[in-house]
Amino acid sequence: MPTFSLKYQTAENIPAPFAHAIEINGSFDQDLDISFELTYLDREDLTEDEILEEGFTTNDNFTWKGTLPKVWSDVVFGSLKSANELQIRSLEPHQDFWQVEFDGKSFYPKNTDAFKYLIEEIQQAVYEKAGKEAALKLTYLKNQSGENVEVLVTASFVDRKLQLVRTNNIDGTSETKVLVWDELNYILKNTFSGEFEADFAHGTKPSHKGLFLNAGDELWYEVGKSLLIQPNKILKIMKM
Repeated sequence: MPTFSLKYQTAENIPAPFAHAIEINGSFDQDLDISFELTYLDREDLTEDEILEEGFTTNDNFTWKGTLPKVWSDVVFGSLKSANELQIRSLEPHQDFWQVEFDGKSFYPKNTDAFKYLIEEIQQAVYEKAGKEAALKLTYLKNQSGENVEVLVTASFVDRKLQLVRTNNIDGTSETKVLVWDELNYILKNTFSGEFEADFAHGTKPSHKGLFLNAGDELWYEVGKSLLIQPNKILKIMKM
C-alpha cells in the first residue's frame, strides 16, 4: 500500500516556546493509518514561568498512532498527488522547513500554506480521536431587533463533518443543516478575527439584549464589549 511522510519545522526565527516540529507518517488503506509526533524545540534555556506565561505547559510534546476514517485517506492522498515541488537551495530564516515523501519522491512543497492547513487539520483530528480535545462547538446568540435566535455550529475533525443547528428561542422551532467541510475555514476566520477580552465576558448564558458567542467553554463573549469584532461577521455565520 502507498506510504507517505510529512515533516515540518517552524522557521529559524521562531523562538521558544513556540518553535516546534511535526512529523506524520502513514499509509493508505481503507482508513488512514498514521503516526503523529509533535515536539517543541529549544526550551532548555527557558524557565517554567516563561513557558507558562505564553500559554503552554512543560509537557506539550505529543505522540499518537492509530487510524482516521477513509475520508482522511482520500483528502491526504489527493493533496499529495496534486502537490508540486519547489526548487529551493537553502532556507531563509523566515521560511519553515518542509520535507514531503510520497510516490518515491522527497521534496519541498510549492504550496506550503495548503500543507500547513492540512497538518493543522490532521492535528485536530488526532487530538479529537485521542480524547485530548473535544469536537469543536461554537454557539452564536442574537437577542435583538425582536429576534432571539441561537445557532450551534459543531465540527468533528475526525469525521470531517460540519453541522449547523438554528433555534428560534421564541417559538422553539429549529432547523439543522449539514454544511460543506470547507466552509469551516470561513467560519473560523470570521469568528476569531476579533479581539477577545475574557475579563469582561459573561460566566453564564446572557438574557439581556445583544449579540454573543460561546466558544465551547463557560464564557459568553458579547460583541462590542468582550469581543471586539465587526457584528456583520457574526451575523453572516448565523445566516448560513
